[in-house]
Amino acid sequence: MSISPYSLLNSHSFGSNNWCFKFQPLDKANGLLLSLSNGEIHCLDFGTCQSKQSIRVSNLSINDLKILNSDFHCGSLFSTATAESVKIFDINSNNGPIATLHNDKNVPFLSLDSRHGLLAMGTELQGVDAQINIYDIRKWDTPLRSLIDSHHDDVTALKFHPSDPTVLLSGSTDGYTNVYDLTQQDEDDALHQVMNYASIHSCGWLSPNRIFTLSHMETFAIHELNDKSEELKEPQPLDFGDVREKWGCDYVIDVYPGYIAAGKSQEGNGQLKLIPTNGENISVKDSVVIPSAHGDEVIRDVFIPPSHSELVYSCGEDGFVNLWKNNNGALNVPEQFWDYSKRTMHVLDGDFSLESGNEVEKSKLGVEKREKSKKSKSKKSKKKEKKHSKSQRFKPY
Repeated sequence: MSISPYSLLNSHSFGSNNWCFKFQPLDKANGLLLSLSNGEIHCLDFGTCQSKQSIRVSNLSINDLKILNSDFHCGSLFSTATAESVKIFDINSNNGPIATLHNDKNVPFLSLDSRHGLLAMGTELQGVDAQINIYDIRKWDTPLRSLIDSHHDDVTALKFHPSDPTVLLSGSTDGYTNVYDLTQQDEDDALHQVMNYASIHSCGWLSPNRIFTLSHMETFAIHELNDKSEELKEPQPLDFGDVREKWGCDYVIDVYPGYIAAGKSQEGNGQLKLIPTNGENISVKDSVVIPSAHGDEVIRDVFIPPSHSELVYSCGEDGFVNLWKNNNGALNVPEQFWDYSKRTMHVLDGDFSLESGNEVEKSKLGVEKREKSKKSKSKKSKKKEKKHSKSQRFKPY
C-alpha cells in the first residue's frame, strides 16, 4: 500500500457530542465558516483551525450554510437554514441576524444556494408538497417567487447555474431533479426538465449543460440538459449505478470543482479519498487516500482552497476539523466546475463515455412556452417510485 502524500498540519475538536457539518469560505481576513449540530456557526482561522468567533444561530441543528453570492457584498454575509427559519448574518456585525425568514407553512428549511444576488431555500415536506423560495438578497421582506408544486418530498439540494441567473436546479428525496427556467412566471412553464433518478443527496453542474446527481443510495449519474422544448422524452443519463465498489468507498461525501470526495468508515479502515476530476474525466486510478482522516466516523465536508490547493480541510461526525497538507504539491482545483473552453466529458477507469452532443454555447435555455397539452407527461402525472435501501447513506441534515 502506497504512503499517503498528506500529513496532518492542525486539528481542532468541537466536542465528541458535536457533529461538524459544512464549510463555507470567507475571505482571507475573515477565515472559514463551519456549521455544527448544536446550532452554532464558528469562524475558523485558516491556518490553525481554531475558532476566532462563534455565532449562536439556534438551539437546533444547522441543516445548511451558504455564503451570499453577489456583486453587492464582499463575502461577509451568510445564511443558515434550520428547522425554525433561514437567518442572514453579517460576519462583521455582533448585532444578531440582519434578517430572519420563514415560510407560510412554518416547516423546516433543509437546503440553500446563493448566486447572482439571489438566495434560494428549500423546505421539508409538509402535506403533499415541499417549497422553494427565492429572494433578492437586497430585499428580505418578500420572496421574488415561490415554487410550491414541483417537489413532493424534502428538497435536499439547490444549485443556481453558475453563469445563467435564470436557471435553477433542485433535488429532492422524491427521486426527482428539476431544472427551472426562471424567466417563466407560471410554475408549470418554469419546470423545464425533470430527471427521475433516485433520492437526491447532491446535484450540480459539471458543465454548462451537464448535470450530476448523487443519491442517498450512493448511485451517481450524469444528465444532459434538454434544450429541445418540443421533445418530451428525457435523455438517458450516463448512469454509474452504485459507485461504492467502483470507487473503493463506503459513501460519497460530495462532488466538488476538481475532485470527488469519498469516505470509508467500516471495520477500523476509516479514510478520506480524493478522486480527481476536471469536468472531462473522473480518474479513480489517480485517487489519493488520507488514512484514518476522522477515525471510523463519517466525514461530512471537505474544502480545498483554489489558491492553496496543497491544503485540505475536512470535518466530520467525530467533532473534529482537520487541516492536511499535500507534501507533493498543489492539486489542480478550479474555482468552479468547468472551464468554458472545454465542452466534452469522458470517464476513465470504466466502460463509460458521453458524446459531446448538442452543446449550447450560451447556457440560457431559450425555451419557448410549451403548450398545456404537452404537460400531460410532466412530473406531476408520473407514477412515483419510492426507492428504499438498507444501505442508504446518512442524510445531509
